[in-house]
Amino acid sequence: MFEIQTSDIPGVCSLRSPGNRDLRGSFHKLMHAPTLAAAGLNTDFAEVYCSTSVRGVVRGMHFQKPPHQHAKLVWCLAGAVTDVILDLRRGSPRYGRAIAFELEGTTPSGVYIPEGCAHGFAVQSAEATLLYLVTSIHAPAADAGIRWDSFGFDWPIVQPILSERDRTHPDFETFDSPF
Repeated sequence: MFEIQTSDIPGVCSLRSPGNRDLRGSFHKLMHAPTLAAAGLNTDFAEVYCSTSVRGVVRGMHFQKPPHQHAKLVWCLAGAVTDVILDLRRGSPRYGRAIAFELEGTTPSGVYIPEGCAHGFAVQSAEATLLYLVTSIHAPAADAGIRWDSFGFDWPIVQPILSERDRTHPDFETFDSPF
């Protein structure tokens, strides 16, 4: 089974899968709907993605706008990342606040990101592989983001490798949250 820890941002949880290890290798459970549902987390996943990134990459801060918003369950399967979640929900007591988790694949660790939060990460190892389960189908017109360096988070990378899209997201100060 895996362990779930709540955070100070409502709905954001960290997860760890100790799994089983023997001379053949390891085996880890990454999804168990009853356990997640008992913690109040949405388990209606519609799509699954996998990304591999090299050291120095920052991906984010991504989300989908309503009515295509989604929750995400993200696992680090290999390598290590600093995973960052930014609360964009106007009614949240933590609106505009970010929280970070150090995720690593040796003992798979992950995060649950509720609807209304932006997500991104910085790769700390030579390479990192992340698995994402999301609760809505990708809708390109609803795809959005916040510029990675605009909300006061102290990233562990000074000059990241960024996509053009991530370089040009609006900054948090001018962002009008749809959540």
